[in-house]
Amino acid sequence: MMQNGFKPDKFAFPFALKSCAGLSNLQIGKLVHQHLVCCGCDSDVFVNAALVNMYAKCGNVEDARAVFDKMSVRDLVSWTSMISGYAQNGYNSETLSFFDLLRDLGVKPNRVSVLSVLLACGNLGASRKGEWFHSYVIHTGFESDVLVATAVMDMYAKCGSLDLAHKLFDQTEGKDVVCWSAMIASCGFHGQGRRAIDLFDNMVKAGVRPNYITFTCILSACSHSGLLEEGKRYFEAMKGFGIVPKLNNYSCMVDLLGRAGQLSEAEKLIENMPMEPDASLWGSLLGACRIYGNLDLAEKIADRIFQLDPFNSGYHVLLSNIYAAKSRWKEVEKVRLMMGRRGATKEQGFSLIEFNNVVYKFGVGDRSHSESEKIYSALQELSAPMKQLGYIPMTDFVLHDIEEEAKEEALSYHSERLAIAFGLIKTAPGTTIRITKNLRICGDCHNAIKLISKIENRLIVVRDMHRFHHFKDGVCSCGDYW
Repeated sequence: MMQNGFKPDKFAFPFALKSCAGLSNLQIGKLVHQHLVCCGCDSDVFVNAALVNMYAKCGNVEDARAVFDKMSVRDLVSWTSMISGYAQNGYNSETLSFFDLLRDLGVKPNRVSVLSVLLACGNLGASRKGEWFHSYVIHTGFESDVLVATAVMDMYAKCGSLDLAHKLFDQTEGKDVVCWSAMIASCGFHGQGRRAIDLFDNMVKAGVRPNYITFTCILSACSHSGLLEEGKRYFEAMKGFGIVPKLNNYSCMVDLLGRAGQLSEAEKLIENMPMEPDASLWGSLLGACRIYGNLDLAEKIADRIFQLDPFNSGYHVLLSNIYAAKSRWKEVEKVRLMMGRRGATKEQGFSLIEFNNVVYKFGVGDRSHSESEKIYSALQELSAPMKQLGYIPMTDFVLHDIEEEAKEEALSYHSERLAIAFGLIKTAPGTTIRITKNLRICGDCHNAIKLISKIENRLIVVRDMHRFHHFKDGVCSCGDYW
């Protein structure tokens, strides 16, 4: 168009920006932004709404917000783009705040906004807020929308209420493959592998054809529950449905084989794949090496991972874990220095807990909370009864060559323990405590929380980055398999 001498106008720019958003091409999107400013189109509400949408979908929430704040008139599209952009990029609290602002202004939210806030509630583990939004969905008539009904179900599952999610699933009419797949994934995330298998079989009987995402969900469910033979069977069944396995499907199989201790078979599967493996797939096998203490294979895999993704701190930390478990402190230090040279900073662990409709965040050794003294006192009071029940700190999870006593203290104040202690002092005896953690729960905290659930006679539900753990009477629903 431009090569032929035509000047783009306020009607052409939104389509160009929409294309940039669809391609997630931020570089060209910024060029289009510069050009529309030169053409004097930067005051048009539709152009600005397209700009907000482009920046948000390209992951640049800051620039999306900057454009949004400069708009003199904001339509529903711009509000929706901002809300969904926050949700899709992990700004969950901001998603909820923006939705509240939208409602306060008297603007009626649309389907995309509702889906975004339900996603945010699930990510935060904010069940009380989620319940409010569920009632809002019913009140506004969105409940009949299968996609919204699926989002509500998924939200409850992510907040730890799997049975309620399943009840809503059973009540949903016109379930499509997305709805079935979401429920299968939820069961898998909660370690209910057999339940996920029943759902998959019922879906096929109902005449709903699975896709590769459905198979990713069922393979992941088998992996979390240690159902090796069942997982192999479903992987082979993909051919019968005319589905060519994609990278995600192979990743699930590698994870399944690795968790089952079949490291050589997992490595062979990767080597014989029809596509090039990515760092994430090799990372699944590296995680299995940590579980089974296979240092030789771990070093071999780490070399491949660092060639593919040298800046990801997670893989460096995982390799450090393996070295630390073997007390190879020189190698731990080498990995730490390697991270520094590459600018790969370790992701900080944190845990979230909702109380009185407010989500509280705790970091490791966090003393910023107004009730820190009570929180730390509660943990210290638990120390003696835990040891009486046989608790022995697993100090190999501390990645520093320090005295054992210092290691024990470092473990005692991990973020999930602080959040649980906060839950213990703020809620009535017998109340379920629900925690969301951004990283994988460490083995020592896993053992400690089992004992805390027994001592306090509480159900403690912890969602980490991989799955749910339901702790009750000194036992975890994962069966110590995660």
